[in-house]
Amino acid sequence: MCPASVGSRLAAFLLFLLPVSLTAQSAGRIVEDTIPAPSLAGNLLGDPERQPAFVYLPPGYGDEPDRRYPVVYLLHGVLDSPEVWVEPVYDGMTIQATMDSLIAAGEIGPSIVVMPNGRNAYGGSYYVNSPVTGGWADYIARDAVSHVDATYRTIPARESRAVLGHSMGGLGAIRLSMDYPEVFSVAWAMNPCCLCCLEGDLEGEATTDPELWERMVQYRSAEEMWAALEDEGDIWPLILAGVSAAFAPAPDRPPLYVELPADVVEGEVVTTPAADRIAAALPIAHVAERSEALQSLRGLAFDTAFDDEFAHIPPATKAFSDSLIALEVPHVYELYEGDHRNRMRERMATRVLPWIDARLER
Repeated sequence: MCPASVGSRLAAFLLFLLPVSLTAQSAGRIVEDTIPAPSLAGNLLGDPERQPAFVYLPPGYGDEPDRRYPVVYLLHGVLDSPEVWVEPVYDGMTIQATMDSLIAAGEIGPSIVVMPNGRNAYGGSYYVNSPVTGGWADYIARDAVSHVDATYRTIPARESRAVLGHSMGGLGAIRLSMDYPEVFSVAWAMNPCCLCCLEGDLEGEATTDPELWERMVQYRSAEEMWAALEDEGDIWPLILAGVSAAFAPAPDRPPLYVELPADVVEGEVVTTPAADRIAAALPIAHVAERSEALQSLRGLAFDTAFDDEFAHIPPATKAFSDSLIALEVPHVYELYEGDHRNRMRERMATRVLPWIDARLER
């Protein structure tokens, strides 16, 4: 890395440590929207066919009626919602302040940022199509993109469209770029979950507590799992139900409509055939068949922190990178000091958004 690059990134990050006064011409705005979601019609969890979203419109959007803009689709993580991008959740970061400051500093050009919902009754759709949860991948790539292009002054072309996400949203960014390369041409996945199943894991985390799996078969509804999260801080029932509904759906098994990847036999946790179903559905299993789509991208990047609390993420991202290298798929893979969330504000400002912006056509 050259000194000029270091200086540029430091200057960009310092913008967020100092008070910044922006004029009306240099400030963007956040719009609340509701997006029709016909791809979710008939889902077994009862999630609605209209979904909330936030849209960031850059400075000058209202003053230049003939100007069109690239679009970044920004995907949130499991148990989160689009509000995490518009409220100061990640070390005080909001997408409006981040974009406004980078644009004002000349680090990036003005773009539209769309923050769709990916949270379903189980707390996470994983941005995939499932006969249980509905067509969440189609919702983002078809329904949301069509609505946004018809509603806002976008540049409606893959070369001007990126997908970016964190954790579950990082998985979504990679899957959507693999499966819809005609829609998205640039992708960055921050701390992406669930890229592959590692030997000895069930769905990415070594969940070996028999009591957890004994509880799982007792749940009769998503509401009971949300109550466990609220009362006991237990995230795992929702995560396991969400992963199973996405990757091992069982439409004929009410009330949860899932095949769980583990069971308890004589007091020991053992995997079930669903574990293989889940592993076969994750991105690393499809790299070879999607290599042409991946090679067509204008940019593919993902990262991981050394101390990520979700222990499967660092080795899984390394394995995913190795699989791309074997197929000569160009990509950026970065490791850094930090945990699952604590450096997102800095990295969004100094690395991720400038990298994406440099690869989008205007």
